[in-house]
Amino acid sequence: MKTYTENLPTEKLVYNYGKKAVAFNNIKYIESFAGNYSMIRLNNKGYICSSFTLKHYTSQLEGKCNFFLARKGLLLNLEFIKEITEKDGVKSVSLSTGETFKLSRRLGSRLIDYLKEG
Repeated sequence: MKTYTENLPTEKLVYNYGKKAVAFNNIKYIESFAGNYSMIRLNNKGYICSSFTLKHYTSQLEGKCNFFLARKGLLLNLEFIKEITEKDGVKSVSLSTGETFKLSRRLGSRLIDYLKEG
């Protein structure tokens, strides 16, 4: 199977073996789904099920395009983060869309440090 990716814009995430793309600003987060799949959650309440693993997307996006691995299985788009709270030692992140996720201790602290720097 041939994949053509050399002339695609850099502000889009390419999926479906290079046949389709979605703009970064339309992606809220990407989460691991059933082990070898990823769910790309979109801003318009839709989603895309991808046959690539989250590790594939993390290596492409983290640190380059406002995406950050917040915990195992969750790659967040930093543009959608509303606030980070801590209650009883558990850190959580709230998105501007109303969704809330728990953060891991190590990666959650790393996310907070990253947001303070930038």
